[in-house]
Amino acid sequence: MANLTSDQAKQLSDNFYYLGMAIGDFRYENWDKLSLEENKELSETQNMLLQTGEDILAFSTTLIMDEAVDSLAKINSIASEIQGTIKKLSNIQKGLNVAAAILILGVAIVNRDTKGIGDSIKGVYDTWKAPIR
Repeated sequence: MANLTSDQAKQLSDNFYYLGMAIGDFRYENWDKLSLEENKELSETQNMLLQTGEDILAFSTTLIMDEAVDSLAKINSIASEIQGTIKKLSNIQKGLNVAAAILILGVAIVNRDTKGIGDSIKGVYDTWKAPIR
């Protein structure tokens, strides 16, 4: 396990900022399809993701990750893919599931749960790659 450098923490924080914004774009693009409850859930999740990014910066000197470089590379890869395409996702439930999976990852990072981080990275990946039913 290694402490994150300030550059790594900034990169991770940026990922959560841009993922939060991507969730907002998804919400905006699907406004007419969302129920009031789904809209509220996405709004709250977006706000929590943005706060998670801020928390990562605040705790940057104490954040620890197993295999930090590998974990960050995986997060960067899936974050870029999600940011680039979630806005066009037409399946509302999948969008909600992806947002929740990203939030779980953020909570694991802020809570310094090294096992949870690895599991959550896999959870985000699996949720994003899962076929739409």
